[in-house]
Amino acid sequence: MNKKISLKAFNAFFFASLFIIVFSGLYYQYTASNKITSVNFKNSNYTKSLEMREKFRSIFDKLEYQFIQAEGQNIDKLEQLSTLYNNQKEHLNLKKMEDELNRNVNFGKYDIFMINQDYIIEKASYEKEIGLNLGQFKSVKELFDKIFNKTIKLDISSPKLDLDSRLKRYLIKVSDDGKYILQIGFSLDYSKEINKQLHYLLTETSQTNLYLATEFFIQDINIKSKDFKSKAEHNEYTKALTQRFLSDINLALKNKEIEKLATSDTRKISLNKTLVKLIPLNEKLISFTDKKKNTLNFYSSTGSLFGEKSDTLLFIKTSFPLAPLDSDLRANLNTFLFISILILLVLTLFEYYKKREITSKISAITNMIKDNKMIENETSSIKDISDLIGSYNKTLNNLHKQININKSLSYTDFLTGIKNRKAYDESIEKLISQYKRYGTTFSLAIFDADDFKKINDNYGHSFGDTVLKNIANALKSNIRDGDMLFRIGGEEFIIIFPSTNLENSKQAIEHIRKNIDLSLNTNNKPTLTLSIGLTEVTSQDSKDSIFKRVDTFLYVSKKNGKNTVTSD
Repeated sequence: MNKKISLKAFNAFFFASLFIIVFSGLYYQYTASNKITSVNFKNSNYTKSLEMREKFRSIFDKLEYQFIQAEGQNIDKLEQLSTLYNNQKEHLNLKKMEDELNRNVNFGKYDIFMINQDYIIEKASYEKEIGLNLGQFKSVKELFDKIFNKTIKLDISSPKLDLDSRLKRYLIKVSDDGKYILQIGFSLDYSKEINKQLHYLLTETSQTNLYLATEFFIQDINIKSKDFKSKAEHNEYTKALTQRFLSDINLALKNKEIEKLATSDTRKISLNKTLVKLIPLNEKLISFTDKKKNTLNFYSSTGSLFGEKSDTLLFIKTSFPLAPLDSDLRANLNTFLFISILILLVLTLFEYYKKREITSKISAITNMIKDNKMIENETSSIKDISDLIGSYNKTLNNLHKQININKSLSYTDFLTGIKNRKAYDESIEKLISQYKRYGTTFSLAIFDADDFKKINDNYGHSFGDTVLKNIANALKSNIRDGDMLFRIGGEEFIIIFPSTNLENSKQAIEHIRKNIDLSLNTNNKPTLTLSIGLTEVTSQDSKDSIFKRVDTFLYVSKKNGKNTVTSD
């Protein structure tokens, strides 16, 4: 057996299904829009970071070109220092000598160091280095021994970065008197030269940091040793920066070797050479999200600066605030919520309209149909429902008319056209009830055609039917408007006189009897008389008792010679 679903249940299911389908579509569009927004944000900033790397590369290429040009004069400057020393060795003025060396030098700076035979920097224009014992470095000691012994005359070191981000190249020569090793340090303040160009590159929507990977540490080119109270404090900061840098890089690369490197003592390894093997230099950018600072970060890297021997790697970190992305995502969310609420409102209004104009109307029509009632107070803006209501009312009205006709026919005697025994039974019960409740009296008369069997036998049943019709017409013509006439049997008729007592009903019966006698008994018709029984209702009467009594009076009239009236 198939299960049926109610209109309300179907309506609820339809509404929920439609909302789920629409909401799912909106949510899919929302998530897709968020994904596209996030990807576009990352791609846009990725492109900006690539552009930033290329701009920095152009700066570094320029610096490297200038550095190479400057190296051409380094040997001449070393010879100039030797000459200045020989001319002034009795009364050395390092400041004056340094100024002389740096005259007409537009790129970089020359520092003077004079190292005695005990490997100690005895004199220097860079005061922090005075007194430094270089003999503790085995390789330096061996080098200086060879220079003093004139095994080699000159050494040009590879470029090195110190902790202040100064790029240096050292040239060494023993003085003519063999007392000192004369050393020129050609240095370039890397951060200063870059900062000259930096303001052309920076934007309000991003932050740029430059890091240099040297042999032992990661350095921020803008951090100077003078910013710290001591060299140890500077070293601690550099160590912490190195660990932080490696941790950032590992957020993107997820490399166990880099993770291990971040917790290792980088002074015991060659950091820059290790990073060359682990990080994809000059390739795609390394990116990660810093949730604490709410930034998107990109690391771009380049190869060794100032030649492969320098082993110095550059890393450019560009950081973009995630606030614009968050704002766009919030806008997407607000749009999603607005459209969802709007759709829900539209669906709710549609549901309300559907319920008011369709569901409730159909339910009301269904109830009316169940109760077999006219739909009088229901209208709908839906034409089909209005047509349904109209068609139903028209059909029901026709049905009621047909029922009334059938009901009327069921209370009508088919031969005479007056009311029948069924109508009499309902009427007499109603009148007895009214009498007992309100005391409204009435009288009841029964008529029977005398010797009607002879008429049928002598003239036939068709003639007998005509006689019965004539009796009915005669009785109908001679009663009052409020009196009720019934045929209850073959030739038996009953008249009820509402609100009429026995005496008044006797007068009415006598009048009826005489008029019927005149109208029915003519020369061309057989003689026809009526025997009559008459009674008035009493408080003890029922439908059966009053009929029995009046029928008894009819029997007495028949027994007493017929064509008479017998009453109480």
